[in-house]
Amino acid sequence: MSDANVLRTPRDNVRLALAGKWPGRTLRGELVIDDGFVRDMVGIAGEAVPWSARQAVLRRLRHDLVVVQFSAGWGSPEQPDAEEALFLLRQWRDESDLFVFALMDGPFSAAAKAWGWERALTRLSAPGRTELEIMAEATVELAEQARSLAARGADGILIGDDIAYRRSVYINPASLRKSYFPFLTLLVESVHEIGLPAVFHSDGNLWEVLDDLLVAGIDGLQGMEPGAGMSLAGVRDKTGPDLCLWGNVDVGWLAQPRPADEIAGHVAQLLKPLAGTPVILGTSGGLMAGLPGAAVEAMYRAG
Repeated sequence: MSDANVLRTPRDNVRLALAGKWPGRTLRGELVIDDGFVRDMVGIAGEAVPWSARQAVLRRLRHDLVVVQFSAGWGSPEQPDAEEALFLLRQWRDESDLFVFALMDGPFSAAAKAWGWERALTRLSAPGRTELEIMAEATVELAEQARSLAARGADGILIGDDIAYRRSVYINPASLRKSYFPFLTLLVESVHEIGLPAVFHSDGNLWEVLDDLLVAGIDGLQGMEPGAGMSLAGVRDKTGPDLCLWGNVDVGWLAQPRPADEIAGHVAQLLKPLAGTPVILGTSGGLMAGLPGAAVEAMYRAG
């Protein structure tokens, strides 16, 4: 291992990975770490989760990054408190050497929140001038939010847009190329203009639009839900060696009782085809309450 690699911080290593470079090891991180998981891991009760508990969990799991949620996605009945999220963003940036992502909506989520789920699908499936104008306005607002989050200390922007389910994307790909991808591309370009990397997250089967995501200019892809047929090896074959890939461990699989050596073997099999390329080990959807801490630790040790 080179001296440069020894001296790099986790923040530096994630920056390298998002720039398409191998940082010298597999990185670690999660899309979401639920407060309930933190309580279970540390062994505390109560509604409030202290800062020290959050730090302790990420240190124990040897994470290189942390995600601060400014959105819980279009399908969530509860959204993060904006002021609390800003406080956490600054705290992680000032009091840790982790790479700090700000998780925010993308154009699809903005449309679903504004129009409602079914109406958004209808309008984006056959977009007219009005729909395109509204999407453009929403994207400008999202770009302004990204600039604000960058000014508050975000190291990168994580665009959360669940555009797919287990079988396919929700809307015909040809329609998405008219109503969605031009605006995702604009948002990614806006994030790049402020000097930050942009990572895309979606659940579901993305094979039909993986090329479109690459054309949009994303620096990383988070999720890759195995239950939807996504695989690290398959995505790497499609994207080439430079895109940072993050996730793909199935939470449901990890939640089942199984020995640590089985977990280690599974993770090794996932990572082997990505040797020497930028990859962040983690689950496809995050760590939730009730997930066995020992299994999560075994997963990360294997990485």
